[in-house]
Amino acid sequence: MAGKKAVVAVTAGVPADHYTPEGSNQATIETLLSNWHATLRLCQFDIQPMVKLYGTAFGLFENDLTTAAKQYNELLVSFAA
Repeated sequence: MAGKKAVVAVTAGVPADHYTPEGSNQATIETLLSNWHATLRLCQFDIQPMVKLYGTAFGLFENDLTTAAKQYNELLVSFAA
């Protein structure tokens, strides 16, 4: 799998402040998914930046959704390049 691109796209139902050491989950998304990243590194994937969208269960602000959609679209376009 060496050199193949990999991406982790995460949609969380709760707001981002829940994913901090002080928040209700007591960890960041990155910490919770560290095993995924370790496996991808072991398999020599080219790991792309993580795409995160928080608060989907509570309704999103239009600008949050727009920003996440733009980031995800840019990431997908980079795969075609």
